[in-house]
Amino acid sequence: MAMEYLVVFFPRKRGVLINGAFMGVTNKKLELEGGVYEVTLDPPGGCTPEKIALDLCNTSSLQPMTVEFREVP
Repeated sequence: MAMEYLVVFFPRKRGVLINGAFMGVTNKKLELEGGVYEVTLDPPGGCTPEKIALDLCNTSSLQPMTVEFREVP
């Protein structure tokens, strides 16, 4: 399976969980196999949305897929 690339944006450094497993930190490029994933941030909560479902495909190192979580005031 081809390698795909994802960047998860958040205002602060937080752990990124892919299908519940730690895969890296926010604001850094992650390398994963293509597929369907559920992306969340590590505890504590305080972000929206709580989770993001995505189908990671057709990316490159220079053009990764991006998703964004925002802080809840």
